[in-house]
Amino acid sequence: MKNTIKKYKKNKLLITLIIVIILSVTIGLLFPSLLSNSSKKLLISTLDNFFINIKNNNLNYTSSLISTLFSNILILSLIWIFGISIIGSVFIVIVLFIKSFILGFSISSILLSYKLNGLILSIIYVIPLILNLLIYFVLCYYSIDFSIILFNYLFKKRNNIHKKTVKRYIKIYIFSLLLIILSSLVEVYIVPNIINIFI
Repeated sequence: MKNTIKKYKKNKLLITLIIVIILSVTIGLLFPSLLSNSSKKLLISTLDNFFINIKNNNLNYTSSLISTLFSNILILSLIWIFGISIIGSVFIVIVLFIKSFILGFSISSILLSYKLNGLILSIIYVIPLILNLLIYFVLCYYSIDFSIILFNYLFKKRNNIHKKTVKRYIKIYIFSLLLIILSSLVEVYIVPNIINIFI
């Protein structure tokens, strides 16, 4: 019976996080169409500059890699720490929502700017964003799950925290770090070169 309840709770958590991603991606897709004309022009201008820099090979790869790594590792670390803080589950969901929103917003922005011609560009551009989102999703799931286990142990005196659970949580964080480093390398070095072929 206890195992059944645990499975139900975990499935409920999984479904909840998937719903958050679907909703936030959808909002991100719709958001650019709600912008004012001046904001749309600014958005198009920003994208144009980005693709022009790629075409002219004006990107600073080292600086971009450092910035991307710092940002991604910081977010991963915050998610992991929120899982230990018990009350951090809300913040974890917010982070997942924002990352999903950015994915939808990025796709919609490129399509808005370049219409059907931007379809290939948007697919290539969002590859690292999708990879990152998958990494964040897995870590968010285990962080919230760990937070629930910790809450039950401290306040409801249920479910002792086994060393195995703690070790698994640490391993997931380390594995996520390795994947995010790989994703960052793809984002900085591979994606711009692929985009350059199509512009």
